[in-house]
Amino acid sequence: MKYRENFLWPEISPANAAATAKNNDSLVLRLKYRNKTLLLPGDAEKQVEHAILEENRADLHADVLKVGHHGSKNSTTQEFLDAVAPRVAIISSGEDNPYGHPSPELLERLQASGARVLRTDRDGAVHIVTDGERLEVSCFVACAELATVTTSKRTEAPDQEQNNQQQ
Repeated sequence: MKYRENFLWPEISPANAAATAKNNDSLVLRLKYRNKTLLLPGDAEKQVEHAILEENRADLHADVLKVGHHGSKNSTTQEFLDAVAPRVAIISSGEDNPYGHPSPELLERLQASGARVLRTDRDGAVHIVTDGERLEVSCFVACAELATVTTSKRTEAPDQEQNNQQQ
């Protein structure tokens, strides 16, 4: 099978869902196509990350992490980040948003992890394409982080091409 998806959360039946959705009710999805994996945690916070780690610790690695909860300090904990070990981390947040996302604490964790950090408030829309062997990353605005990449221990060094990045 070339394509596989894993729904990691929520672990409740629709009949038991709350009347109003909360951040921790977010769908957490891990997509794998051949040799590339993306993890999409929605707005899940640290309580959900902890539960996911308990169940899936050995199989959470992802090449791309769409950072949870718009870069809130309550998501993408160090333990979760260590298990995922993303090569690219994408934060979806609005410029000058009233919540102060992304949080400085989270940005420090991401930088220390060696992940390339792309942010919609700075880089515009981020576009990821994969053939299952390579990733192509491009931004609506020139991706600020593409020229300075620190690779994850689990991945090879990238090949650079003009404004797009292929790995």
